[in-house]
Amino acid sequence: MAKFKMNYKNVFEIDTAGSQDPKDVTKATFAPLAAGISGVTPAANETDDNTAYYDGAGFTDTDVTGKRITLAFTGHRVIGDAAQDYVASKFLAIGQNLKTLGRWTDTNGNVIVSSVTLTAIVPMGGNANAKQTFSFTMSFNGKPIMTDKSGNTIDFDDDETTSASGTITTGSTPSSQA
Repeated sequence: MAKFKMNYKNVFEIDTAGSQDPKDVTKATFAPLAAGISGVTPAANETDDNTAYYDGAGFTDTDVTGKRITLAFTGHRVIGDAAQDYVASKFLAIGQNLKTLGRWTDTNGNVIVSSVTLTAIVPMGGNANAKQTFSFTMSFNGKPIMTDKSGNTIDFDDDETTSASGTITTGSTPSSQA
């Protein structure tokens, strides 16, 4: 029988101090995005390169060359909740005023921190006889920082290179020296 992890075990937080450096969270004041939040939808918004090579007989290979990570939050407005009050206060803001830090601890204990921009903020709304709605999207800015539950930083450089020269660093001998 399969065991499923419940979505609520993901912990989402927002920095209500407006810090923007994911490498330095010492000035951040993280508040949980939990009260009134009934759904979170992550998206990768990938940039794909689809190139056909002669050895592919006219068919293409697809490589993901970039990502724009977003987390869309939906739920009901909870007045007095620090995270929701912070997001709602940004409804009329533009530019730098919409940037802060976001932190996501997944169900495996991995922690992802990123500079984020708050977009599509809906601070209230709905029918007269219903709870006020609340929604917004947290759009990651640049490469997030991820640490596993042991505190090790995870590098997303999946092409296994560490330099502009393209030297592959896996195995005992770099391929440029083989």
